Amino acid sequence: MKQKLLLFSLLLVLCFASIAQQRTSVSDFNFLKGNWTMNTAKGRIVESWKMSKDSGMDGISFSISNTGDSTLLETIKLYESAGNIYYEPSGNGPGNDSTVRFRLILAKDGIFVFENKNHDFPQRISYQSQSASNVLAWIEGTVNGKFRKIEFPYSREKLN
Repeated sequence: MKQKLLLFSLLLVLCFASIAQQRTSVSDFNFLKGNWTMNTAKGRIVESWKMSKDSGMDGISFSISNTGDSTLLETIKLYESAGNIYYEPSGNGPGNDSTVRFRLILAKDGIFVFENKNHDFPQRISYQSQSASNVLAWIEGTVNGKFRKIEFPYSREKLN
């Protein structure tokens, strides 16, 4: 009986240790720090990330047209609250000027998926760390009953 209790206790400790090791924190997003760029037909989109004063991360996304004009697209907060990690973009401009909170639902093999099922579009925002110089981001969800996915293949911006 003592051996079974000891074995059960050992298994329980190993399970809790495994869960603790798998816990995701904001520091798991350090790969985002810096500037990321994606070229488009109209210019480029830049996403810039840094650590915030409150131990989260702050992001900003803007476009730069081929003529050099820049437009703020959104600001982003990545933070932990009550044991969850949230991605909170605030849009800029008419029809895109609200703040929406997405909760991290998956963190596995360098892929991080945030979800808000109640948002019109997107319902999911994802990032995949592909290498030190490449990140793939995408948004997805349904619009008028049809699935839609938009990818953003970013490359680390090289410093001059």
